[in-house]
Amino acid sequence: MPAMFSPRPTTFEVDRRRASRWSTSGVLISLILGVAAHGQDVQPPVDADATPYTGVGPPESVAGDSAEIVTRFEASIELERLMQSQDFDAAAAVGERLLTLTQQEFGEISAESAGAHVALARAQAANDDRVAAEEHYLDAILIFREIEGAFSESLLSPLLGLGDNYQDGGQYLNAVSAYNEARTINRRVFGLLDEGQIAILDRMTQSFLAMNEYEQAHTQQRAALQLIERRHELHSEETLDAIYKYAGWLRDRRRYTEEREQYQRAMRIIRDHYDDGSVLMARPLRETGNSFRNQGAAVNQGITGLMTALELLEAQEEPDERALAQVLVDIGDWETAFSRVGADGAPYRRAWQLLGDVDGGDALRREWFGGIEYVFREPLSQRGLSAAPDAVQGFVLVRFDLNPLGRTENVTILEAEPPNLKDEAVARHVRQSRFRPYMNDGEVVARRNLALRVTFRYAPTAIEVADNG
Repeated sequence: MPAMFSPRPTTFEVDRRRASRWSTSGVLISLILGVAAHGQDVQPPVDADATPYTGVGPPESVAGDSAEIVTRFEASIELERLMQSQDFDAAAAVGERLLTLTQQEFGEISAESAGAHVALARAQAANDDRVAAEEHYLDAILIFREIEGAFSESLLSPLLGLGDNYQDGGQYLNAVSAYNEARTINRRVFGLLDEGQIAILDRMTQSFLAMNEYEQAHTQQRAALQLIERRHELHSEETLDAIYKYAGWLRDRRRYTEEREQYQRAMRIIRDHYDDGSVLMARPLRETGNSFRNQGAAVNQGITGLMTALELLEAQEEPDERALAQVLVDIGDWETAFSRVGADGAPYRRAWQLLGDVDGGDALRREWFGGIEYVFREPLSQRGLSAAPDAVQGFVLVRFDLNPLGRTENVTILEAEPPNLKDEAVARHVRQSRFRPYMNDGEVVARRNLALRVTFRYAPTAIEVADNG
């Protein structure tokens, strides 16, 4: 969970103090608006997050001397350089210098100074100084309201930055309020069907998920899909892509039946406007197969969808080799996940060969075959885990070998926090899961000494009754 920053006055109280200095219009900002009461949400299982462990930290930072900067141009260039090099502490100092120089040139109440407040706030937020970042985002909002009005397009940047700052700091209700205000302004400025709302809806989705407001999160994703459906024709590329995006969100929530309903809908649209043999059918067919695999359901409909997608792609006069390689990897993943005798790796080898003729193929080879990729995820026992917002985060670091069949060997627990809570459960999870095999020069080979970090949230009382189940 993100760290909460220290208590402070409500946003409205801060705004009231600042408005007494600047405002002649009497417009105040209140971002603590609250969220409408919601119905009872049905919570999905707690999903432990398993990621490859590399032990690699952030790059070395490069220090800057803000005292030597004498112009706004120099400050802007140096601030951008420091942000790109991730030297956020030095970037914040240069941001302060940029703000001072801008205020000296244009005055405190100017669009230029508001922009400098935003630049400084971004550096401070990146440096985890969230209270200071909040101050400067609010300063920018007040200035833009003062000189451009309550629905200025210029307000979008500081409002979204403020929302991100709240979200990263764990203040999810405040984040939703900021995002809501940004969306209102977006709709007023660009129209009710402007697609710029989608990025805001996605941000709101993440905030609601962090608060375990699953149905509210779902509402935002439905709104994003409906916006595209109203703006574009039903059979358009934009609408189909939006359907697939929404279906992918449902998959991430383990709502597999609803996910596959969206693929069925996409196939009906394609049949109605094209035909059954359209290459456009390949995507919903392969996604249907992947949905069943992600669910752990080895049903014929899944592998049939993958094989039909392959046939459609192969039947094209000029087959898309990248798309062919992708569906071959999916077929290989199905065989690795569900074959009782062990997969021979033939689909993977063919995909590897196809990527040799694809632009960026070497990068795709590394991405698809060089990491740790689940193809079948054994459920992790939920005993002792918690979805409560105040639950404590724990982890287990596990080492293992991977054989050419995608099965693990020599599973060893390296570290756990707290000890003895989920050690054996994670070890069992890794032993019974299946992973995409590693490939070297077109051949499936074994890998040694891989590390995986599994994170989860738990109630402190779980330690007292832990059974490693």
